[in-house]
Amino acid sequence: MNATTWIIVLVVVLVVAALAAWLVTQQRKKKQHEHAEQLRSEAQEHAREIPETQVQAKEAEAEAERARLEAERAQARAREAQVAATQQQAVHEDRLRTADQVDPRVDTSSDDYAPGGTTGTTTGTTGTTTSDTADGRSTATHDPDTVLDADDPRRTDGTEDTRRA
Repeated sequence: MNATTWIIVLVVVLVVAALAAWLVTQQRKKKQHEHAEQLRSEAQEHAREIPETQVQAKEAEAEAERARLEAERAQARAREAQVAATQQQAVHEDRLRTADQVDPRVDTSSDDYAPGGTTGTTTGTTGTTTSDTADGRSTATHDPDTVLDADDPRRTDGTEDTRRA
């Protein structure tokens, strides 16, 4: 074989190798493109779920807002019930005071006077009011300020930082 034949064989081999490399590159690009299309398709399917998820999130947010409003209403009802209970207690205490003022056995001018102590004794030195209940139990109150007059400025209407007029 002469040199020209070797050169032709070498050129043919190089062309075949270049062609093979080009074909491999084209196949790899085609596979990459197919993989990219598959990823896009999956992303598109996932994108269809987004509006439903957003609707669920808005529904949950609305439900939380409804629950917050209901909790606020319940707190308001509880405050109103507390005010009503405080007012009812005041009416009860006022009635007891009226009864005590009428009863000649009760000293309403005493410093340790507490309404409703009509059957017991009141001590003027210790600040303790003791009374016997109808069923024979004894009750003792050590703080005369626990029950306030209706016109006492320290008495509240049951809400924070508000005083009764």
